[in-house]
Amino acid sequence: MSESNSLGQVVAFGGGHGLFATLRAARVLLDANAITNLTAVVGVSDDGGSSGRIRQAFDVAPPGDLRMAITALLPSGTMGDRIGSVLQHRFPSGESDSGLEGHVVGNVLLTALWNGGASTHEGLDLLGSFFGVRGRVLPCSAQAIDIVAEIVGLDPQDPTSSSEVCGQVAIATTSGRVANIWIEPNDPQASQEAVQAIDEAEILIFGPGSWFTSVVPPLLVPGIRTAVIQSSARRILIMNLSEQIGETTGFTSADYVRAWLALFPDISLDGIIFDVDQTEDSWECEQAAQSVGAKSFRMKVAVHTATHDPDKLANALRFVAQDLGSK
Repeated sequence: MSESNSLGQVVAFGGGHGLFATLRAARVLLDANAITNLTAVVGVSDDGGSSGRIRQAFDVAPPGDLRMAITALLPSGTMGDRIGSVLQHRFPSGESDSGLEGHVVGNVLLTALWNGGASTHEGLDLLGSFFGVRGRVLPCSAQAIDIVAEIVGLDPQDPTSSSEVCGQVAIATTSGRVANIWIEPNDPQASQEAVQAIDEAEILIFGPGSWFTSVVPPLLVPGIRTAVIQSSARRILIMNLSEQIGETTGFTSADYVRAWLALFPDISLDGIIFDVDQTEDSWECEQAAQSVGAKSFRMKVAVHTATHDPDKLANALRFVAQDLGSK
């Protein structure tokens, strides 16, 4: 660690509600000066809803997960909550022809900044500076990426056959089993700002979130993966609280870890945080963690076993990082 009372610089990976939960917890640590700097490295593969429409219409990175990360890092308090409500506001769908139906205010603001000449990361930095965001939000790549999966079990007449399925929405809602996943293009240029943040980090945090469509995609960008492999930072995985109907139907914590090992055999972990109320017993969690070189931590981090609690998760991250120490 950089100082005895500081966990140093932190980078969190992912997208959607899972990354939102991690960033809320990390922001608690940032506000308490327990960490010195916080960066979110966000996936850019969303192809649904407002993000999908903006991506197709303007040839930009899908803004939705980036907007959610910025919202998670807004200042604490009433004003931050109000700004967050505005950024997250979705115009209702209906019969009007305004063109705003279904779009989210923050998505529109980011698109306006990008259309005005700002690069992807410049637009994110500008939006963050407008609202006093603490920390930085960066895409894993400045260009939009498609995720593609090999899905087994889609054909009821031949349950062992596999099909190629493209797109985040299609993969997230599949009724089959994800056997493999990759990105197209297969070698997009990694965000150099994100690579630099990873190089300088002392803690890297992965998860929780939609496993194959939020947690995994940033690490499929070769430049990001290489930076993570070469990093001397401690690597912490926050375990999902449950299966996600669709892409990880039936998954246990051990299944998530096995999926990590299959995709990233070259990325060992140092610690995995399991909620104490998860159904697996401590031996199963310990065995799963050991398979990727990690120490298992069973702690109370959830509210009603459905959602990670920011304060509890912040305390857990502080404890785990201090317990692991520096490499």
